[in-house]
Amino acid sequence: MGSIAGIISGVLVSITGATDGDLSVGDALHIGQVIYAVEQKQSAGTWGASAHEESYQIVKDTLRRIEYGQ
Repeated sequence: MGSIAGIISGVLVSITGATDGDLSVGDALHIGQVIYAVEQKQSAGTWGASAHEESYQIVKDTLRRIEYGQ
């Protein structure tokens, strides 16, 4: 979950309550993983590099989907 997309999706799932409304142990652990990943990126100062790298990956994936019609 070290990717920015993983962190953002984890935060969205946590905030929107994409689960059934009952907070399970798994949900709590997932929220903990998101918080830990954010803290690690913040303390390492890698937000900029990660965003740059991930933006290239998103563009590459999008172009592949367009090219192969997926």
